[in-house]
Amino acid sequence: MDPAAALAILDDPAGALPLPARVRAAEALGADDPRPDRPPLAVAAGPFWRGTDPPAGAYNEWPRRRHVLSAFTIDPYPVTVTQYGRFIADGAYRRRELWSEVGWAFVASGRPLPRFWDEAGWEAYVTPNRPVVGVSFHEAEAYARWARGRLPTEAEWERAARGEDGREYPWGEGFDPARCHHRGGHRGTLPIGCFPGGCSPAGAFDMAGNVWEWCQDFFDPAYYARAPELDPRGPADGELHVARGGGWNAMPGQLRCANRNAWPPEARYSNLGFRLAGRSG
Repeated sequence: MDPAAALAILDDPAGALPLPARVRAAEALGADDPRPDRPPLAVAAGPFWRGTDPPAGAYNEWPRRRHVLSAFTIDPYPVTVTQYGRFIADGAYRRRELWSEVGWAFVASGRPLPRFWDEAGWEAYVTPNRPVVGVSFHEAEAYARWARGRLPTEAEWERAARGEDGREYPWGEGFDPARCHHRGGHRGTLPIGCFPGGCSPAGAFDMAGNVWEWCQDFFDPAYYARAPELDPRGPADGELHVARGGGWNAMPGQLRCANRNAWPPEARYSNLGFRLAGRSG
């Protein structure tokens, strides 16, 4: 398929062609897909609604509160296999300066590559423009440092996903299976940006489904009730790190913008990736 034709299909906000055609277009672009290297999205300073009022949602997202964030940037897509491959090729797993103390100990314990990277049976997960998976929080953090960015705070992630109006899903109210990659569809990740109709108010794609995304915050199920109004950054410490957005095997309720999840920083799953914030371009 001609690259221009493939991009026209994937950039159509209506997603007019059926999903198999969009996936074929993305796979035709492969390693030459220009979308992952598009500039970051600028999100203006201002207020937004975070969380959910009980009894809706889960207790760890209660209550719904108005917060104010400083301006920030966030990438339009999750980090892809091709992008992460550049990190590996640059010797990042041997460069101590890119890693936190705990992260360096994690790598030194015998993890020179992401999980699934060269494992038989997992080849479909490591095609060029699929989101990279099998990366721990430590690896996501090191990549962000290498790329001169950072992981988003949980508040930034939610603001980029739901805009200022506190919508339930990135596209608005009510679950729409045609706008995201969720349980019941293809078993495994899909190339980035195959659901243009699921684009968020900030212009970010895949913020519901495909892969969960690491955030920089530690997780505290009670944090929303006591978080500061301005620029909340999560608790000072904890055993788990936040992940948001829902993966390819997530249920509709898990794909809501307010839904929260968390894993140990060593977690490396087939439905867990990340995107960057804080890049200047």
